[in-house]
Amino acid sequence: MAVKKIRSGDVEIGMFISSLDRPWLETPFLFQGFTVRDSKEIETLQSLCRDVYIMMPDEEIELSGGSNRTSIGPEYAELVGRKQYQVTQPPEEALREARPSHEKISCLVQDIEKALREDQEVDVQLIKRSVDVMVDSIERNPDAYIWLTRIKKYDSYIYKDSLSASVWATTLGRELGLEREKLNALATGVMFMDIGKTALPASLLSKVGRLSDDEWELMKSHVQLGIDILSDSWDVSPDVLEIVRTHHERVDGSGYPGNLSGNRIPLLGQIAGVVDFYTAVTSTRPYAKAVSPSTATYMLYQQQGRLFSEQIVQKFIYSLSTYPTGSLVELSSGEVALVISQNPGLRLKPNVVLLLDPDKRSYGSYPVINLADPTHGHLGNPLTIKTTLADGEYGIRMEELSF
Repeated sequence: MAVKKIRSGDVEIGMFISSLDRPWLETPFLFQGFTVRDSKEIETLQSLCRDVYIMMPDEEIELSGGSNRTSIGPEYAELVGRKQYQVTQPPEEALREARPSHEKISCLVQDIEKALREDQEVDVQLIKRSVDVMVDSIERNPDAYIWLTRIKKYDSYIYKDSLSASVWATTLGRELGLEREKLNALATGVMFMDIGKTALPASLLSKVGRLSDDEWELMKSHVQLGIDILSDSWDVSPDVLEIVRTHHERVDGSGYPGNLSGNRIPLLGQIAGVVDFYTAVTSTRPYAKAVSPSTATYMLYQQQGRLFSEQIVQKFIYSLSTYPTGSLVELSSGEVALVISQNPGLRLKPNVVLLLDPDKRSYGSYPVINLADPTHGHLGNPLTIKTTLADGEYGIRMEELSF
């Protein structure tokens, strides 16, 4: 999915505005991200902004104005809520233990893309063992893998997105109470749901402008190409293949390749679709500007019951927490920080790493503070989070940070 920059004079009713060329707080718009409803909003945009950023309508997520509400159907009820997971490991310990396995699986995902492009053999058993270790870590405490994936530098957005989406999907499956076998299938399927793109021209994947009809049809072919790759040479479960087959289907029937609707889409495929959307819009790409987590959450909220199951979206938003781990945030003090882990039961008060002082100058070192501690603040006022920021704001790039 791409976010396209256009002149405000070219805005039309029905477009989804994801970003502006000025701070949202300097505008009368209530939400950071909205669908243009009338000519008055267009006039306001034109008076305040020269450029805006919109969701491209011909990309992988087609925003729909349908009103049908869809939640998880009874056919999937037996899969949900089978287990109740608890955080069983402190953040520091989880992070320390997760670092080696995260580095290993990050390299593995990169090696797999290279191997497929060069028609080399892939070690499927090594993939299964690495996924198993990752799911173990997320079961104990999701924060560690979320954090490490957020700040890891990758050479390609394709495998950065694949690992990020896999981590988020496993975290969502954990929140839904799926059993371990399903979590492993979910982690594997989402990690390789776009593996068919390795068979597409690199120029198509990085194209900045609007895709032609022929290019769009070629892009959509990555679903079947992925199924062919996994079916021909990998020993994967039917669940994994179903994830690859259905992660672009949408509950209103607007997806592809089968135009499936409602709960004709398998549960794991529905989960994959939600996290694919979130990962895409919060990631910076050669042709797309990332949006902030709060904007992405609002965009998902708008599409619950339309493109995505209401229940799955709500569970995903809950699993993200109010300020997801890895979010860039601005504090009430004016300082800029990065959310490093959550405090269970205190969704508004995570642990953060301070990056910039109130004057937006680098601290140099990275002090960690707990926003639940009232001693952090000024004149007796505890620190709070004022807003979330998109990657790149104030010149901060997640992958350029080192901790």
